[in-house]
Order: sequence, then structure tokens, then C-alpha cells
Amino acid sequence: MYTVKADVAKNRLYVTLMGFFKAEEMKECTDKTIEESRKLKKGYDVITDISQFKPAGPETVKEIERGQAHFKATGVGRGIRVVGESVLSGMQFSRTGKTVGYDPDTVATVADAEKLLDNK
Repeated sequence: MYTVKADVAKNRLYVTLMGFFKAEEMKECTDKTIEESRKLKKGYDVITDISQFKPAGPETVKEIERGQAHFKATGVGRGIRVVGESVLSGMQFSRTGKTVGYDPDTVATVADAEKLLDNK
């Protein structure tokens, strides 16, 4: 399950991923992420909550990488990844992000992410 929402007033994108994703569902999520990000101005921030995400297979990882490449290509300002206690998922997202040059900060909660961005 996923949710994706652009907050135009804050110029911020919120992406939440929960559970295990098959490649088709991750493609839908990535397409929605790209669509929502187009509502924002260059320099937008992204909060990706993967605290409830289960590590994914190789086809799903390609979609994660596609989304991260989109962030990098469209001039994302600051990215923050909420990992909670999800160590394996955090490592998986870090590996894919490094291949496209997208290296967000990591925090434990969405509240921590909001605080970092609101105080920048």
C-alpha cells in the first residue's frame, strides 16, 4: 500500500510505502510520485516514509531507482527518508539512491522530518 501527496503550499512531496510491493504496484506508485511531483516547483522537498516497507525484489528495486532518478533530474531540494526501525529497507533504498546520486537524510519519524524541513 502507498500514499503520495504533493503539498503545493510547502513545496513538499510526501510518499509513504507500507508492506511488500510487487513490481506492478511499485510502478503505479512511482508513476503517481512523478505525477504529484510535477505540481511542485524546482527545489521541492521529499519526505519518503519507508518505516513500514518490506525489502523488495530486483524488479521492484528498478522502480524505486526510477523514482529517485526523477527526484535528482527534476531538481529536488532536500530529501528525507523516514526509516524508523526498518534497517533493511533503509539500506536497500540507500543503495539504489547512490546509483543515481540521490542521498537523502534519514530520520526515525515523519515528525522529525517535518521539523528538519520546517527549520531549514
